[in-house]
Amino acid sequence: MAYTLDVDPDAQEQIRALPPEALVALGEAFEGLTLVSERDSPLNPDNPDGGLFHLTFGQGRGLITYLLLTTQDRVDVLLVTWVSFDHSHGS
Repeated sequence: MAYTLDVDPDAQEQIRALPPEALVALGEAFEGLTLVSERDSPLNPDNPDGGLFHLTFGQGRGLITYLLLTTQDRVDVLLVTWVSFDHSHGS
């Protein structure tokens, strides 16, 4: 079954701030979300059928939080997070 992606306005803003390397990985992750959304990690392991899931992408540097609406064949992307390490401020 294929799902339609609906990206929340806050997530759209987060996506616009991603570095180029994250965008490629995010595109691949979104493609996977439209196909097999039920295979990712539930946000709350004690409630695996609650509909909220996490999906890592970009070699573990990115995290998508989404709501799976199976009755509507839709995935609502709520949050997109990317971890970037700036080595110019370290020792």
